[in-house]
Amino acid sequence: MNIFLSKSNVESEFNSSEFVIKTQKQIAKDFSLYGIMFDKQFENTAFHYNQIIDFVAEKLIKVMQLGESQLLQLLYQIDIPQNHFLELLNKTDFPILLSDLIIRREAYKVHLRYRFS
Repeated sequence: MNIFLSKSNVESEFNSSEFVIKTQKQIAKDFSLYGIMFDKQFENTAFHYNQIIDFVAEKLIKVMQLGESQLLQLLYQIDIPQNHFLELLNKTDFPILLSDLIIRREAYKVHLRYRFS
């Protein structure tokens, strides 16, 4: 079972600014549980995918500075499987790659809510 939106599905869904904002709000909500806040503009303005990756990567670095357990708790909250996380761990662009996974997972949650509501 795939728990992420594919790249092509993300591109398709991200044509809707409403969908983008809902995804950004979901991301902000999950990060806020760990004291990492996005500014209100992030929750109210639809950004391009690459901009969202940059915002999330910046916040991920802050979570990593809090410690490994906080990062693992955040990934558990978002529902990123451990094997996906471990595959990225030693890559030089780890925050960017993990940000992409987080966005695709959060977008999938929003997609399911849309589909079944």
